[in-house]
Amino acid sequence: MRKILPVIIILVLMFTTIGSTAPYPGAATAKIHPLLIELAARAPDQIVSVIVQKIGISNQAENLTQNLGGKVTKDLHIINAFAAEMSAAAALQLAASPAVRWVSPDALVRQSSDEAVFTTWATEAKTPTIGSFTNVSGILDSVNGPNDTYAYGGYVTAAFAGFAAELTPDYAITKVEVVLQAYAPAAPSADLILTISAAGVPGQSVVLDRHVFDNLIGPENAGLVVVDMTSTRTWQWSDFDPYLDLIIDQSNLSTSDTIYYDAVGLQVTSLPGEDASEPTVISNETSAPIDISQMNNVYNQVIGSSQLWNESPSYIQGRNNYTIAVVDSGVFKTKDLKSRIKKQVNFSINMHKSTDLYGHGTFVAGIIAGNGNGSNGKYIGVAPKAKLVSIRISDDQGMSNESDVISGLQWIFDNKDLKHIRVVNLSLNSSVEQSYHNSPLCAVVEILWFNGIVVVVSAGNSGTANLYPPANDPFVITVGATDDMGTVTLSDDVIASFSAYGIAESGLTKPELVAPGSHIISLLPFNRDLTISKKHPDHRVTAMYFRMSGTSVSAPMVSGAVALLLQAEPNLTPDQVKYRLMATANKNWGGYDAARAGAGYLDIYAAVHGTTTENVNMDIPASQLLWSGIDEPLIWNSAAWNSAAWNSAAWNSAAWNSAAWNSAAWNSAAWNSAAWNSLAWNSDYWDP
Repeated sequence: MRKILPVIIILVLMFTTIGSTAPYPGAATAKIHPLLIELAARAPDQIVSVIVQKIGISNQAENLTQNLGGKVTKDLHIINAFAAEMSAAAALQLAASPAVRWVSPDALVRQSSDEAVFTTWATEAKTPTIGSFTNVSGILDSVNGPNDTYAYGGYVTAAFAGFAAELTPDYAITKVEVVLQAYAPAAPSADLILTISAAGVPGQSVVLDRHVFDNLIGPENAGLVVVDMTSTRTWQWSDFDPYLDLIIDQSNLSTSDTIYYDAVGLQVTSLPGEDASEPTVISNETSAPIDISQMNNVYNQVIGSSQLWNESPSYIQGRNNYTIAVVDSGVFKTKDLKSRIKKQVNFSINMHKSTDLYGHGTFVAGIIAGNGNGSNGKYIGVAPKAKLVSIRISDDQGMSNESDVISGLQWIFDNKDLKHIRVVNLSLNSSVEQSYHNSPLCAVVEILWFNGIVVVVSAGNSGTANLYPPANDPFVITVGATDDMGTVTLSDDVIASFSAYGIAESGLTKPELVAPGSHIISLLPFNRDLTISKKHPDHRVTAMYFRMSGTSVSAPMVSGAVALLLQAEPNLTPDQVKYRLMATANKNWGGYDAARAGAGYLDIYAAVHGTTTENVNMDIPASQLLWSGIDEPLIWNSAAWNSAAWNSAAWNSAAWNSAAWNSAAWNSAAWNSAAWNSLAWNSDYWDP
């Protein structure tokens, strides 16, 4: 029996059960999602979070939101929109304004502050100046922090490193605290001294009073010690990684004293503010050949990526020049990925106890770019020399909302040239059906596509002919899943039963491609402590590797393949990349079904050796949320709209009339209350 686990929850409204009701006054002409209309009729005072797309560039819609008692929470300028919290009735009033194009549901209103808080744990030890901790690996054996294994020492001084900064854009550091999970067999005889050194420059030291341990005597009383280090320096994001060291000086203790440490970490708090600095990442990646003699996973051979790794010309075997943005739950810096994660950016304003306590993002990143160092070459990703940017949009439980995703994609757009981002992986889907013409998520992925970024999206795991944003967008590459049966040959491969499919509004078959997505093993370090592994312990392969199924693991195979293709031919546009992958896809396998597999099986070896530079997506209208209309043209200050990138996408060819958006256009019968129960982004398929 199959089980479905929601990976990331999105677009959840807080309300009582909604049944059939009479239309709310004005609903027939309101430019608003039908479920919000229904909610306004049943519970008009219910607070909801919405995404509001504007007409024009004035602040009229924002001002009206505030006048209606609402609060603007995020600027989503990439789609000329903003996120807001307001009553359902006020959202309906706002939608009637001539300054508003469309109002979509965003997410559950959460009780949270503007603070962004994360904890990062030491994973490296420096050469001690005095003595050394016994069993120091007990401190360094988990990127998730405490795990009941201890190092201990008395008269010692040691430095710890390997902390990873999770930068929140437009936020500045306001507090830095040392966190120590520790206990002592007996009260220490003297105080400890803590010092943080950034780029080799030590800050002021702080005394850790020995009486802190009075309540931490014995392993049964082990607990967290928190020491405020904020005043020891003027903190900037650039202080982190790779030269941030925490020095624990116990040289005042007697030789009979002992303190036990499970984990050593830093808790960092930030608030909206100015700090344009960022951590420096030093890459030690080489162009050495990749050893595939120990490789266990077969998907690389199925899709042809491993045949390319050590092939001439040198651009294939060299370092990858382009960056893949992984929009997910975060990515751990491990031996498989560490030097190639160029930046970690956070858009989830909730406390994070580790870089990816959920685990989904790291798993996806391992499929894209893991180099096998953590498994002695057993499990290698599709593009093991590719660079990554981690765009975190969920909390430790995998919870997120749509405006977080759009904010992350907006950052990608703003930094695409600086970070050389050419590929975006979205192993996620909304759980609410919506036309690509009305989905803010579809609108923003199209903006990335039209500006030279290949967007790869998972098809979803419903196993039905239903596609949810952004998988239903006609421009992006939507990826379905196969079961490769654990063999290299394609003769026994079948389309996975959970893989979603359908006909997009444009008339195109989705997904465009399929790739292995059943029983896939990938990187998931220290997974015993991760949320996703705790729920599915039977899927642990080792402490560092995990097994998962779903289209969310098929999509990153295509993302890695796109990186290999762009390494070979950097001048290809997204439309040319998509055409090449589809033109070279393999249809010659027994399980091929055009309705569910599109162009066929991904074959990156054939794609790299292909020569066609033709385009897809010709004569397809862009999302109507991006049309300029005839009444008041939009001015896109940030986007470089290049006609060559549009082909014949008919950007301005149709007159968009806001009055035409009525409930009939929405297939309102399809929107029922059942759709709002436990909405999930991309429910991963859990095989038995």
